[in-house]
Amino acid sequence: MIELNRFEIAGYQILEMLSVPRSQLVQPVELQMLALPDDLDLSREVILSGAMPNWVYGALIDRCRTAAWLGCYAALEGSAIVIHSQYSNVQPGDRVPIASNLTPCPAILIGGPPSSGKSVLSKSLLNSLRAVCGDRLIYLHRANWDGEGNWTHETSDKALVQRLIVENERRIHERPDAHQRLKPYFDYHSQAVENLRKLADLVLVDVGGKTQPEKDELVNQCTHYLIISRNPDLVQSWHDFCQPTLKPIAVVHSIRESACEITQLEPWLEITAGPWEQGETTTVPQELLEAVLRICGFEDV
Repeated sequence: MIELNRFEIAGYQILEMLSVPRSQLVQPVELQMLALPDDLDLSREVILSGAMPNWVYGALIDRCRTAAWLGCYAALEGSAIVIHSQYSNVQPGDRVPIASNLTPCPAILIGGPPSSGKSVLSKSLLNSLRAVCGDRLIYLHRANWDGEGNWTHETSDKALVQRLIVENERRIHERPDAHQRLKPYFDYHSQAVENLRKLADLVLVDVGGKTQPEKDELVNQCTHYLIISRNPDLVQSWHDFCQPTLKPIAVVHSIRESACEITQLEPWLEITAGPWEQGETTTVPQELLEAVLRICGFEDV
């Protein structure tokens, strides 16, 4: 089911689209039942936001065509892109900066060796935080080229997921000109995280499985870090990569068995937990969730 919510950011009116439940694909027939929120003011601007198919955007653009101007929200760029306007001083193609935070919010870097469960942990942490954080705005940004996204964890069609991952994976580190591509690639993601921190209450950043110097600017845009590793011998290299710039929250020793054991509480949480299986693991252990909530100052949750 498609759910529409209206809220405001920095004085602009946002129309957010959500799939409820998030694991369910939306269907065209749902457009027949889709109604604009009662509090949506079409005499003002309307900025569309949400991970939805183009045909949903098209339907809402048609229904909101009388708005003062219409835009699509580009969160990574910290702006809305105008696509339709009734006013001569706001033109299609214009970028309208949107930033609500005077003080950037915390950003948690999530890293660890390949095949440790980073993608699943990142999405599971997002699910757990959203379940308890009410109206707080939490983003998960994936700063890697493996072809995966949050969408890979929101459908039960595993064959489709694998096909799309293969088709969209950009292994730029294996190309002959990798040294020319890597820094601009991560500079872009660094700027994206900087923009998201001006908007959200918390940003989670999946940085992939390699500790690379090209990621230094991206590391500098984060405030804390969380490591997940299937190999204990590789944990220290991630500590070295993140410190002293970032503050540690936790180390998750990833295992395939179903278990959850706390092995250390100070100076950071260490926990042995598993399994981290796509489509099966959807939340994180309570101890890890509480550690993140404390670090981020969400004491009222």
